[in-house]
Formats: sequence, structure tokens, C-alpha cells
Amino acid sequence: MTDSENTLRRAVREAHARAESIPAPDFDRVMAAATARAGAARKRQYLFAGTAAVAAAVAIAFGLRAPMDDNRGYIDEYELLETTGWTAPSDSLLPSREFDIYQTVPVLIESTETYGGALL
Repeated sequence: MTDSENTLRRAVREAHARAESIPAPDFDRVMAAATARAGAARKRQYLFAGTAAVAAAVAIAFGLRAPMDDNRGYIDEYELLETTGWTAPSDSLLPSREFDIYQTVPVLIESTETYGGALL
């Protein structure tokens, strides 16, 4: 064994002996400390909940106190439809044709066979 291992072993034995020499605290003292900590945490929670409730009540009171203004200018449906327009984004990609592809459907030439359907 090297000197560092012996030093480490001696330090561990001394630390273990010191830890064994310190008496464990009484159960009543530990229980009282834990109860005090739990009571302090509970008081903080009650204080936070109370503060949140008061803030919510104040916000509701100010919200109800605000005047209700029904004289707002509503947008008429006719005005909205006349002043706005929509075109498909693909319209810029399509070439100009004689008919509007979205409004007019071209006549499809039908097959000469009885059950043939349309020629596409």
C-alpha cells in the first residue's frame, strides 16, 4: 500500500469515529422542528392563496366598474363584402385565359360510346 492510501484509510476511520461520537437528536426535537417547518410552509401557501384571491376580486371589481360602451362602430356585412376581395395565391401562376377557371367549367366532350363517359 502507498502512503496516500494509508492516509486516506486513517482519515476515513477518524471521520467515522467522529460521526459515531455525535449523539442522534431526540425524536421529539426532530418532530417539533418538522412540524414547525410544515406550519411555516402552510402559512406561506395560505398567504399566497389569499393574496391571489384578493387580486382576482380587485380585477373583477375593476372589470365590472368599467363602462359598457355599446355605441361601438360595428362593421356592416355589406360594407365588409364590398371593400374586401380575395384571390387565390395560385392566380399569379396561371396564364390568362378566355374564361375564369374558378367560375366557368368548360364543356367536356363526351365519348361516342354508349357508356364511355367524358373524354378528358
